[in-house]
Amino acid sequence: MDQQTPATTYSKVEPPPPYSANTQAAPIGFSQASPPPPFTQQQPMGPPPLQQQQQPVSVTVYQPEPVTTTNVVVMAPTCPACQRGILTSEFTCCGICLGIWLFPLGLICCFLMRKTRCSNCRANYS
Repeated sequence: MDQQTPATTYSKVEPPPPYSANTQAAPIGFSQASPPPPFTQQQPMGPPPLQQQQQPVSVTVYQPEPVTTTNVVVMAPTCPACQRGILTSEFTCCGICLGIWLFPLGLICCFLMRKTRCSNCRANYS
């Protein structure tokens, strides 16, 4: 014989369980809270507020000026001879040696003795 458990069906007409006061005891360290007292509206004290006349409101609208954008392209200095290469500055061997041997003042000599060279045609410019 097959024993089947009957399926429980709930009717959609049944109302939900009522929200009654919790009858369980409060946990240790907490007290049973009582419901707050009902709200009663109190009348304001003193004379009633005076009615003020509404004054006309003036509104000034400022139109922002249109923003213009300018694209700036920074170009590296090009070689005057070949018009293709980029000019780079390089320190000379003599300038580097003077910068090391005569340290504080030698740096001035090092920067003054730089050579400018083209990256394409390798031409030297002073």
